[in-house]
Amino acid sequence: QYHALAITSETVRGAPSYPVEDASVLPLAIAYISSGTGSVDDSTTARLLLTVNVDIHVNRVVSMKSAYSQLNNIIPEYLQRLAGDPTLNGKVDTIIFPVSFTVTPAQWDRAVTQMVSFSVPLKFRENPTT
Repeated sequence: QYHALAITSETVRGAPSYPVEDASVLPLAIAYISSGTGSVDDSTTARLLLTVNVDIHVNRVVSMKSAYSQLNNIIPEYLQRLAGDPTLNGKVDTIIFPVSFTVTPAQWDRAVTQMVSFSVPLKFRENPTT
């Protein structure tokens, strides 16, 4: 969410810590865990591999041209920001590149949007809780 808000080629106006019901503020970035696996290396180290999806919604009602223009600016800059901070400011061990993305029509709440969805694979090492 930090990197979505830091985009300078377009102004991402919302990037809440948790998904919201109301999409009245666009462009809007939503992040959530979409899949993952957990394993134990030994009695002191567990490995968590998570894929976090970051969906950035832009308004497509006003103009599809504008929506695609915004997405064409957002996509490369967001990927560059992830590449420049693969530990996400020390919150994860690393992003497991490549990061994939898709662009699709979407709807968030009642807002009709065009969305880019980034799939960001992350690796964590944790000490198991007993």
